[in-house]
Amino acid sequence: MIRTKGKTVMLRTMPAARRLFVQSTLAITGLLAAAAACAQPATDWPTRPIELVVPYPAGGSSDVLGRLLAKPLGEILGQPVVVLNKSGAATAIGTTFVARAAPDGYTLLLADSPLVVNAAVNPAVTYDPVKDFAPVGIIGTSPSFLYAPAGRVKDLDDFIAQAKAHPGRLKAASAGAGTSTHLLLELMQHEAGISLNHIPYRGSAPALTDTVAGIVDGSFSTYASAQPFVASGKLQVLAMTAPQRLPAFPGVPTFAEAGMPGLTFLTWWGILGPDGLPQPIVDKLQQALAQVMKDPAIGEQFVRLSVVAQAGEPQAFAQTLQRDLQRWRDIARAAGVSMQ
Repeated sequence: MIRTKGKTVMLRTMPAARRLFVQSTLAITGLLAAAAACAQPATDWPTRPIELVVPYPAGGSSDVLGRLLAKPLGEILGQPVVVLNKSGAATAIGTTFVARAAPDGYTLLLADSPLVVNAAVNPAVTYDPVKDFAPVGIIGTSPSFLYAPAGRVKDLDDFIAQAKAHPGRLKAASAGAGTSTHLLLELMQHEAGISLNHIPYRGSAPALTDTVAGIVDGSFSTYASAQPFVASGKLQVLAMTAPQRLPAFPGVPTFAEAGMPGLTFLTWWGILGPDGLPQPIVDKLQQALAQVMKDPAIGEQFVRLSVVAQAGEPQAFAQTLQRDLQRWRDIARAAGVSMQ
């Protein structure tokens, strides 16, 4: 009973058992509705264009690979895949953008090995490569190559011999302090027992340019970046970090052959989404990627970039992220490299 405007109104009360039943029913209905709302996007995905973030400027190897994938991937998924270049801060801007995006499948990252290298040497990076992302799959791998100006040395053995004869005299360029090319130089010095004069550049392009010009005596890079200089005879390939020789480079030895097995590394490229990406979306993406990577035309274009195409599984990619992060941390710690 309540009193309102001088009148007394009698209210009928619902029996406690019935009231509990109604409340429980409403609660369950609400939970089911919420679950359905969450499941619906994953079931229907995609219903609008997908952004594939490349954390580099246009024109680099990651950008080229992303654009090779975008069109056929979009055709399979039924929605356009749009490459979005978000470069800067050693890939941290684009990478963090994806890490903080909604895990709805509409913002993806085309990452490469520096995703873990940056985190290994710089505790201040604003993302965790293992915890902040949902791996979809590795799309390709490529070794790094050691280059020298044409005619500067005869081969890798000659390069090592000159470095031993003149400690600290040979200049070696990297794409910047704390980059994978810097760490490879540090690891080579350790493995070969030599001392080089490290010259950090602001990116791989100027480092290669000065190697071609003979301003420095050597540098590490992928073949995709150096191919024009090698083809024109301006750069000499001394060795590569692949576990065995590649058919495309039968005359290029591996570092393992030269007694440096610790210099066995493959740069990878892969697709990730933000952590929390629903499993149905991960599965659908991986299946679409596998279909794209089976296309011989895609494989041929990857080969031109010296990238071995593959269609990796999410779990294998997750293991690669964990393994590489620890390995680069160990290398950086041993070399005393830190960006703190």
